[in-house]
Order: sequence, then structure tokens, then C-alpha cells
Amino acid sequence: MSVCFRAMALGEWLIGGTMGERPKCAKEDVLALMDDERLRRLRSAADVGLLLYEDLDDYELPEGYDKDGVWKLLSAIRKQAAVFLPDDPYRSADCWFVTTTSLALDSKMLEIRCKTGYPLDRDIDALKGSPFLTRSIERTLARALEAEGALVSDERIHDIFAGRRTPRSPLDRVISNYIEISSNADDLAMREITHGLIETIYYRLIEGVDVENIPRREKVCPLDERIQPPDSASCIDAICRRARMGNEGEMRFGPIQRIISITWYFWNFDIFPCLNSLVGVLLRNVIAIKWGYPVLSWVPVGYYPFGDLNTPLMESVFKSWSVDYGFGFDFTSYFIMYTRFYLKEVDRLEKTLYQLKNLNDRIGAMFDFPMNDRQKSIISALCKEPNAALRIGPHQRTFAVAYATARADFLDLERHGCLVREHEGKAFVFKACPALRESVIHLGEAATE
Repeated sequence: MSVCFRAMALGEWLIGGTMGERPKCAKEDVLALMDDERLRRLRSAADVGLLLYEDLDDYELPEGYDKDGVWKLLSAIRKQAAVFLPDDPYRSADCWFVTTTSLALDSKMLEIRCKTGYPLDRDIDALKGSPFLTRSIERTLARALEAEGALVSDERIHDIFAGRRTPRSPLDRVISNYIEISSNADDLAMREITHGLIETIYYRLIEGVDVENIPRREKVCPLDERIQPPDSASCIDAICRRARMGNEGEMRFGPIQRIISITWYFWNFDIFPCLNSLVGVLLRNVIAIKWGYPVLSWVPVGYYPFGDLNTPLMESVFKSWSVDYGFGFDFTSYFIMYTRFYLKEVDRLEKTLYQLKNLNDRIGAMFDFPMNDRQKSIISALCKEPNAALRIGPHQRTFAVAYATARADFLDLERHGCLVREHEGKAFVFKACPALRESVIHLGEAATE
């Protein structure tokens, strides 16, 4: 289809058209426009990074063009190099994005830093029992519950995670189920991404839950009439197609973009009657492990308007994907911002791991007997909460070891005078001995700093 840029922007009839035909641009006009220095600056800004409609106010526009005209012109040019998201039967307009320089670089950095066997993955494997690290899992759960309209305190989530609170309410049971599914993500990652797997995650999440008493979320973004809410089967079909693309799919539609695209469905559509955000996060974790980027499953994830990214820019980005400016739905800014969000959280995770390694070194130097990494995690838990009553079950679940192995970790520390054993109901709990409590308080303050 030929495009007359000036006719599109100004409504002019130019040389080359006849009555009853689409007007055509003179080649000289098109070439002159494409060589316009002001347009080149705009194209460069759009190709390198994030350029929103509102940003055009900061640029000098080509002569004779207003903001709407320039935006349509830029979109038309960019779309020539766009990646089209796999076609879905419930929409009648294109969905696309452009792999800008910044998006390509940030995506590659995420792939490298989150890869199996790389430094962050090795550090997590050694330190995953530390409450300073498992806090990431709790934060993600809290944000996903918030997206579902359920406000649950961090303390309540932490108590259930640590086994200190018996699930009683429907939300307590959801939290407990979520933690159990998270601990089994490695096994789920061995399966193909199918309707059955996705539905398994949902039904395990609501097991033993009265779903009638679970809050329902409000719609996050308004939808264009050409993106009508699809039925559950259509959504899962689209998710499975994205998950199965592999090397046969569009090479520029890499794993990070595919994960972002998959979770988009759970943020914006009601695939299941409730708890879609939680299912989306759990599926993200499974896919990240399956594709060899396990660190990504530890990265807290949220949705506008959460956290310190609650800004006018984020609001604009997360609403603009549902607006068609004349050439379909441009998801470029959405992918750019979500990728930046992940990078920011990976930076935070890396800093936490660096501090934890220093804490573990100090813990090892405190004692005159060797400790394994699991036992150091027990001491680091006491650094965060010196008066905590620790249980064997959560320790076993976190490290995916046999109950006898987890129990031996505690009994060995008790034998060396670090822990004291007490009863709470029918269960054993372990607490820091008085001397250790004094020491870990100072270590905890250092770790917090």
C-alpha cells in the first residue's frame, strides 16, 4: 500500500493522483522530507530509546506538520521494521513493537545476567534460604495480590511463608498454596507449556479455597473495541503459541519480550475467574526456569501503579498500549519500560546478594566449626529476626532437601550451642541461644545497612 505522507498529515492532493485514485507523493517530496534534519532527530530518538507522543513537545517539528501528523509519520516509518506479535483471533488490528537500540541492549543484559550457571544464579543457589533474599518472593506475592484487589500485609505473608501462621482465611490458603507451587517450580518447568499446565497452576492455587470470598480486581486498562476481551481458551492458546516459538519464531521476539507478552495477558484479561495476576507470576517463574533464566523467577514483578515506578511516565506507557494512533497498537514503550523494570530489580537483587555474601563470610568467621550454606541461612534468618522461632518445614521447602537433612541442619547447630529447642504445640521450634542472640543483632544491623 503506497503512503502519501503529506496527504496523511495535511490532507493535500499532490502531483501524481487522479480523480477516484489514492493520491501519490512526488518522489522528490518524499526524499526531501526523509532528509529533513528535524525528522532525522525524531527518528533517531525513536530508534534509540523511548519516545512518547508527549515528548514531541520538546522537539522542533518538520515545517508544515503538527504533532498528530509527525506522530503518524514516525509510526508509519517505524512499523516497517516492526516485530508483529503473533496473530490472535480476538483482535482486528495489528499489535507490534520495534526492537530499539536500548530495548535490544537491555534485553540481552537481562538474558546474560539471569542465565543458568552464571554468577547471580550461583549466588542465589547458595543464599536462597536467607530471609533477606526470600523477601523478593514475598514482595512479588504482595504486589500480585494487590493487583487482584486484595491488600495483605507483608507481615502476614511472611508469617505464612515462615510457617508461623496456620492458614485460616481463604487468602491465607491462597498464600500458602502460592508458596507451595513456587517451591515446585523446577518440577513444573520440566513439562511442556500447555493448557493443562496453566490450568494445573490455577487449580493448585485455589485448592481448598472458597473462591467466592476472594476479592475480584477492577479492570486495569481500557480496551479498544478491536481488542475485545477474549475467552479463556483463546488467551491460553495465544500464551502457548508464544511459549512454543523457540528458534522457529521471530528471532527479534526474544525470550524476555515473550515472557513480558505472556504476563500481559494475565494483567489485562480474566483468563480464570480470579487470581489471574498470581497465575501469571507463577507461570512466568516456570517459563524462566524452563528457558534457562532462573534468576528472573526471583525478580519481584508488579504492575502500574505499584512502587516507585508510580509516575506519570509509567501511567502513560501502561495506558498507551490500548490506544491505536492509526497504525495498530504499538507496544514498544510497554516492552521498554517492563524490561527496564526487570533490570532495576536485578540490580537490587545483585546488591542484596553481595551484602549476603559478606554476611555469610562474617557468620562463618564467628564459629569454630564448619557450616554448610543451609546452616548459614538459619543464622542469617536470626540476624533479621533475633527472636524468631524457626521451623524445619520452611527450611526443607526452601532448599528442596529431605526432611531428615533439614532436621540435621538444626540439630547440628543445637549440638554446637547455637540454638535451643522448644515446643510450640506439637511441633519443635528452634531459637537463638542468649549469647548468639546478642551477636546476630549486631550482624543484622550491619546487613540492613
